Amino acid sequence: MSPEPMPDTQPATMRAIVQTAYGKTGNLELRTVPRPTVGDGEVLVRVHATGFNDADWSLIRGKPFFVRLFGGVRGHRGRILGADVAGEVVAVGPGVTRFSRGDRVFGDLSEHGNGGFAEYLSTSEQAFTRIPDGLSYVDAAALPHAGNLAMQSLFDIGQLKPEHRLLVNGAGGGVGPLIAQLATHHGVRDIVGVDNADKQDFLREVGFARTLDYRAVDFTRSGEQFDVIVDTRLTRSPFSLPRALAPGGVYATVGATTSSLLGLALWGRLISRRSGKQVRMLWLKYNKSTPEVAELAASGVLKPLIDTVYPLADTALAMARFDASEHRGKIVIGVV
Repeated sequence: MSPEPMPDTQPATMRAIVQTAYGKTGNLELRTVPRPTVGDGEVLVRVHATGFNDADWSLIRGKPFFVRLFGGVRGHRGRILGADVAGEVVAVGPGVTRFSRGDRVFGDLSEHGNGGFAEYLSTSEQAFTRIPDGLSYVDAAALPHAGNLAMQSLFDIGQLKPEHRLLVNGAGGGVGPLIAQLATHHGVRDIVGVDNADKQDFLREVGFARTLDYRAVDFTRSGEQFDVIVDTRLTRSPFSLPRALAPGGVYATVGATTSSLLGLALWGRLISRRSGKQVRMLWLKYNKSTPEVAELAASGVLKPLIDTVYPLADTALAMARFDASEHRGKIVIGVV
């Protein structure tokens, strides 16, 4: 039997970062807007923190162009972005069975309309998992998207084994440190991180055994071969990737430009077939791995690395830092 809906005593309005058009961060405005109401099967969540992802930046700029298929060619005026959310359930709608008022929850809202850059949001209870005791809202907000990318690229595609050699390209953002932690926990010892020279010390601190400066070394031409490569950028030609893979090796990209993705989509199967090595894109299954990510965070295996926490009013500054690729770890918006 479903619990009785709790009375909604929350304010009628809220602060939110509203997108007015595609383009630079000047197209984001802090506004007072109506607070959403809770519907059937939905929970109303008071947002405490929201992680910032590459997907948010793409939706803000409207690049790569295919994101406009989801937001409209001219931009989605009045849209509230923010997918990686951590907060407290303050009201539940009819039919909700998984959560009650007061529960701490987190999840990736990419398939549920986003809405995390605001004080409140209302969405399906299926988007959320309980936050483990002892995990802060800021740390929880850093985990859903990046944690699922790390888990699914390493284990669903990479089939990672303790004896494997692992390379991560673009290792200094939000995903790379989680990959290093997961691989170490899994018994992998040869873990190589690729990023710019300024991040080399950081990469070693978070668990990478060795580091490469991508400006000085092209990992596809270094002569080394790896059993698993996870790429957050896809900055090299798809045809060069098999050179860096050991026989039977697996390459998975979790992020790329439009042209790079199109190239991989067009030639990936042919490259894989001719080389005998898998060259693939990860099609993320949102929140599939979140319960396991929660367990690993509760046990101390996963510890998100937080670069900076910005207040909601400074969301544009957070996005500028992200665009400059200066961040080490995750950028988070502290809403409460």
